Amino acid sequence: MNSLPTVEQVNLEKYWNVIRELDPELYLIKIALHETGVNPLIIPRIIRTLGNLDSGTGYGTIRIFMQKRIVTQVKAEESDS
Repeated sequence: MNSLPTVEQVNLEKYWNVIRELDPELYLIKIALHETGVNPLIIPRIIRTLGNLDSGTGYGTIRIFMQKRIVTQVKAEESDS
């Protein structure tokens, strides 16, 4: 016999449906974060670093440094081309 879903499961499913409908791009990001377990607080740091490169020369590399599963630095390396 199948058990009924819990209130938490139903609410979580409704939440994901709302996010998917209202903001599909955010939904994709949230799903990726949920599936991988990556801390979402890193995303703004990466976006800001990318924006800084874009407003500079528009060329470069973003490096993410980790130690023991913790991001220690997000570093932009700008180049001329």
